[in-house]
Amino acid sequence: MSYAQPVSSRFYIGSLDDTSVSVSAQYNPKELTVDKQIPWSQHTKGNTDGLQWEFTGSQGRTMNVDLLFDGMEENESVASTVQTFEKLAAVRDPTSTLPEMRRPHHCIAVWGTVLTDPTAPRFQCVIMQVTVKYTMFSPDGNPLRATITLKLQEATRVSMATTDDGGASNLDTSNDQSGTGVDDGDSSAGDDGDDEDDS
Repeated sequence: MSYAQPVSSRFYIGSLDDTSVSVSAQYNPKELTVDKQIPWSQHTKGNTDGLQWEFTGSQGRTMNVDLLFDGMEENESVASTVQTFEKLAAVRDPTSTLPEMRRPHHCIAVWGTVLTDPTAPRFQCVIMQVTVKYTMFSPDGNPLRATITLKLQEATRVSMATTDDGGASNLDTSNDQSGTGVDDGDSSAGDDGDDEDDS
């Protein structure tokens, strides 16, 4: 899918599958962590001193970022913003027969040059975890302030896991009543199917 890169003066995350689903930060994050692990393993043969290592393949980057949303001054609920993050993390349509609809959104994160890759000036990813911490409420219980912590895994291509007979596997949501993969408050952290190019 072609995608017009948004103006990135503020941190932005949106769906590559449905460009109407996106969030721009109310305030840019104070810090953003990008981690890249280099997969080396120790060679087990032909080296008695144990200093030989083998490179076992490339891995994508991971990103962790905290975003603050505050509607206190305007007495405006942040619930709709939280719902958008939930939608990005949720299975698009669990009743669909299409594999690309039975998985969460393939996303893109953009912010100035911080996330710029020389070959692709954007961070294509999937949401691995969302943690929502509510810190202010109106007298009637509407959330007015929330910090949303995102854990993102770099992914240029995504697919739906399949069963041994070739069918789409059922998603395990036994620990997530909403099926969104969203953790409200406390943090909690497949088989590869046919590749599906959503970029």
